[in-house]
Amino acid sequence: MILATKQIIEKSNDIEEIKGVGEQFAAIQQSLEKAFQFQDALAPEEALRDLLSIYDLYLHIESGINPSERLKSLEELERSVEAFKILERSVEAFKIKYKEFAPKEAVDGIENVQLWAKISRTMMSAKLFFTLAASVEDNEVKQLNIFYTGLISLLDIAENYLSFFTQRGRESTKALVQMLISDKTFEDYAEKRPADEITIQAIGIRNAARAILWEIDRHDRKKFSYKALYEEANNAVKTDDKEELLKTLRSWREEYINELEKLSEN
Repeated sequence: MILATKQIIEKSNDIEEIKGVGEQFAAIQQSLEKAFQFQDALAPEEALRDLLSIYDLYLHIESGINPSERLKSLEELERSVEAFKILERSVEAFKIKYKEFAPKEAVDGIENVQLWAKISRTMMSAKLFFTLAASVEDNEVKQLNIFYTGLISLLDIAENYLSFFTQRGRESTKALVQMLISDKTFEDYAEKRPADEITIQAIGIRNAARAILWEIDRHDRKKFSYKALYEEANNAVKTDDKEELLKTLRSWREEYINELEKLSEN
């Protein structure tokens, strides 16, 4: 077995640290009750009943997520993925059914629940692929391809939804991809193997891991903004001398370039 080792799968167990949205249900309920005060009495009763059904689904899923549980079977992971799909479909049906009645606050809240389900499903799917790859021991190309598919799911989250991660979740994901980047296997492929399908897959995995690492680092530095950078330099230097300010910005630029060069060499 090349990459999908027990160690990597165990690390992937730690990256479920996604912020929950359970507290939003109370706000959604209050918003619906307020909006339906002067409408048909059946509408709020039915809407609240449907919302409660979604909340029950959410609680059922939440209760099944146990961060201390080390390894899950393929069957357990498949059931978890399906549970998130059911929750996504239920929320979508709720949005369609009540889109003409629900206030913006309720719609925004229920969409956050739907987004949480989507992100969690994608994360669980990534873990499913990692675990599936670990079960493939006699076909390196197939194993690497499955593992790469899981990593691309993780990259999708890193590119679009990192704000849903807790700090611990980002750190755990970062540790996982750093382990992949530093894995000696990649160097062995590049230096000793011909440019075959296995080499291409291994390099693809390493590049995806680098992309995930870059996204996490970028998120933790906050979204890049020229204006924010200028204001940060201005506050750091505390001077009206524009030349001095530009000098500081240039020095920071050199630091960023040096860090990028270090990453490209790894």
